[in-house]
Amino acid sequence: MTKNVFFIAATLLLGLTAQGQGQFCGAVGTEGCNAVSKDSSAIVGWATGCVVTRGPQNIAVDGSPLVSYGSSHCGIGPAEGVTHDTSALVSLGDGGTALLTFAHPIKNGLGPDFAVFENPVTDYFLEMAFVEVSTDGERFVRFPATSLTQTEVQIGNGGSVDPTNVNNLAGKFKVGYGTPFDLEELRDSAGIDIDSIVYVRLVDVVGSIDPQYGTYDAYGHIINDPYPTPFWSSGFDLDAVAVLNQRTNAIADVDTPRVNLYPNPATNRVTLSVDSTQQHSATIYDMRGREVLRTSFSGMTYQMNIENLAAGVYMLRVDGTTSKLVVSR
Repeated sequence: MTKNVFFIAATLLLGLTAQGQGQFCGAVGTEGCNAVSKDSSAIVGWATGCVVTRGPQNIAVDGSPLVSYGSSHCGIGPAEGVTHDTSALVSLGDGGTALLTFAHPIKNGLGPDFAVFENPVTDYFLEMAFVEVSTDGERFVRFPATSLTQTEVQIGNGGSVDPTNVNNLAGKFKVGYGTPFDLEELRDSAGIDIDSIVYVRLVDVVGSIDPQYGTYDAYGHIINDPYPTPFWSSGFDLDAVAVLNQRTNAIADVDTPRVNLYPNPATNRVTLSVDSTQQHSATIYDMRGREVLRTSFSGMTYQMNIENLAAGVYMLRVDGTTSKLVVSR
């Protein structure tokens, strides 16, 4: 859930900031912390496509409205590192999902291979998500998550989670810092190629300790995190997914039709080359996920006028394919 003054004040007044008693690494700045800064030189790429399936504001309430904060395009491109901004973050709601795709496949390399960024306003107000990966978009494998947080008392929407009790759950670190994931952990998993991961799926953790609604880690522990958060920004708030190790010898065929851009960088016009003659929709977004230009065309080539765009990096989406576009002046 996107944080506001109420949650900051509630966390401070309750005095629930944990001191780090669990077995896993702790908050940003503590010894052994493996958080990835949004400005890390280890980052070599970002998600280029994002589709969000919204969950309800409160899964336990019949007829609860779906969350509506942000848009799918907020999951594309670099992390903004902000606590609340509808142009930079997208909320999943209780049990909601985000499916991220990448221009180049993520591969298993030395150390962590990608990192997921959420927006916790403090080191302890943590709303989390499961992380799953796929090579073909059909078979997904979930990272084995652990939550050793107590389950006797429900953590409320102003409460805290000790990050040393949490492992392999996205959203473990404060805003501006990503939770890393190492594909080596999934080496023995069937149905995926850990050197060619094209899809990362995030599934919001419903933090209720009521078994009727709650979610469980890989070892059968019910996961306790701030719940309920019955607002339009409920649940996990996706900022971005960063790539730390990627294949550079092949472009992933994650969508059809295939689209080529040239020249790129471009100045006044960019030519789109598409492998089908159907009617196409082309939309350009800035790196905060805001739509800046939209058009439609038919045929296999089209020159798109971009002379009114400022110099910078954009995401160009043609039908189901998203590509990076650089505009120079």
